[in-house]
Amino acid sequence: MSVIVVGSAPTGLDVAQRISLTDKASAQFHTATETWTVTACDGTTATGAIVVDARSSASPVIARHGTPNYFRLPGLDARREARYVTRCLRLIERSGAARIEARGTVVLHRWRPQPVEPCFYLTGEQPGPDDLYDGPATVTVGGRSFPSRVRLTGHLDAIDGRYHWQGTVYDALPAGRSAGMTLTIDDHTAPARLVERTPWGTHMIAGVGEPPFG
Repeated sequence: MSVIVVGSAPTGLDVAQRISLTDKASAQFHTATETWTVTACDGTTATGAIVVDARSSASPVIARHGTPNYFRLPGLDARREARYVTRCLRLIERSGAARIEARGTVVLHRWRPQPVEPCFYLTGEQPGPDDLYDGPATVTVGGRSFPSRVRLTGHLDAIDGRYHWQGTVYDALPAGRSAGMTLTIDDHTAPARLVERTPWGTHMIAGVGEPPFG
């Protein structure tokens, strides 16, 4: 499980697959893949399952509802905060879940034990390597082709027995209807539908049946 660490992590934060960024200019959560893309002030970008923001803050909040897969280390009690977030990371790894989200606002109180499991929701399932694609693709809409980077994931639905895939198109697409949309990766083309346009200018797409990746 890849973890983006923003700032200087204190002693006690145990992360195996760490992606380090010195600062953060913006961050975007992709609901289709349950991942974050963080952009640093120098334009460097990183995508990972979890973000741990280790920049100092006057707010004691470690995690809050509405911001999944995101933890803060404000530095008010740095080692204790780091140990607590490490316990959260171990929990999501053991569960196999793709999403961890606070049930409310999580704050560590001095001299008081802070449980992990009762404070968080765990949902989703981490995709295997064959069910995840991040790379170039071509989106075709109304006979026009648009090269783009995409990040896609999928799963076999136990109810209808069909493969459902979805993900993010990072480059601009024409406004309007998306009837007849297809997505091509290498020599594989699959019908797709536009789910929504996000506030960040990206597009969420989905499809059912044989995916264009894998």
